[in-house]
Amino acid sequence: MARLLDVAKAAGVSHGTASNVFNKPDLVRPALRGRVLAAAAALGYVGPDPRGRLLRDGKFNAVAVMAPSDWNIAESLRNPVFHQFLQGVGEACSEYGANLVIAPGNPAGPAAMADCVIFARPDQLKAMEAARLRRIPFTVVDYDPGPGIASVRADARAGAFAAAQHLIALGHRAFGILSFLREMGSARAYPAGTPRPPEAAGIATDQEKYAGYRDALAEVGLDIGHCPMVQAEVYDESAPGQLLDLAPQVTAILSMSVMQAVNTVREARRRGVSVPGGLSVVGYNDSPGAAACDPPLTTVGSCTRDKGLEAGRQVLDGGPPRQIVLAPRLILRATTAPPGR
Repeated sequence: MARLLDVAKAAGVSHGTASNVFNKPDLVRPALRGRVLAAAAALGYVGPDPRGRLLRDGKFNAVAVMAPSDWNIAESLRNPVFHQFLQGVGEACSEYGANLVIAPGNPAGPAAMADCVIFARPDQLKAMEAARLRRIPFTVVDYDPGPGIASVRADARAGAFAAAQHLIALGHRAFGILSFLREMGSARAYPAGTPRPPEAAGIATDQEKYAGYRDALAEVGLDIGHCPMVQAEVYDESAPGQLLDLAPQVTAILSMSVMQAVNTVREARRRGVSVPGGLSVVGYNDSPGAAACDPPLTTVGSCTRDKGLEAGRQVLDGGPPRQIVLAPRLILRATTAPPGR
């Protein structure tokens, strides 16, 4: 089944231009409009799916985005990664003339005052089921719920593998890990060799990161269970210090959060530890704060804005559920070097 995105590619125009041909034709030059319509006819595309039209003809004309943790709206907007994700969703909303609603991360059902929903964490299952029963279009981010549900995610395992492999190639063998606590609460320490359940990494996407680290370490004969780990929520500035106290011998830290990684660089400086001379740090996700870090932070770019854009288009464009997987990339900056440089 052809989609609007397919028509745009075939006609050699942007997704927004193709959307305007069907929704705001007066904004498109006649020749360009004819080219898009010809591509649509060749592909058998007859116009936007009725589920996409819901936002123009429905009651609210809005997309709701559920926060990715147990955050309220103010906490969500503080997070630079979630802010980039919202920018991507907002770009899709602009293409379709829809509004954007931010909902807290722990409501009992789909957000009110919205016609479709983007779920930013997999454990919002009750809300997903309520959306399904009410026939509300929705998509899921950073989780693969199966072929019958629309989803958008980055390959977190591959991204984390690249981060750990980079440090291994530099010669590091003594690692510490900062994992992601997705609810508010105190940091949890896991010394080397102590049992750690899957939840010690966080939700499914964080467990994929942990698996990526594990795979890379295993290639050089290292057991990730012997790497000290601290699990903390991203606003907990004490977590890097707890990890360094737990394992002062580590030469490199892998962080599942860009905010944690930036705080690790700051804590190292406070302790008089040179980064990267005495400690290398790699984060996950990218943000303006990572580039502005002193020194600039090496991190994994996980396509955050693109995830928002694709998720927004999923719920607005209609069509059968698709499972989109984006490829993250390692962004090399200045917080990594060989140990003891």
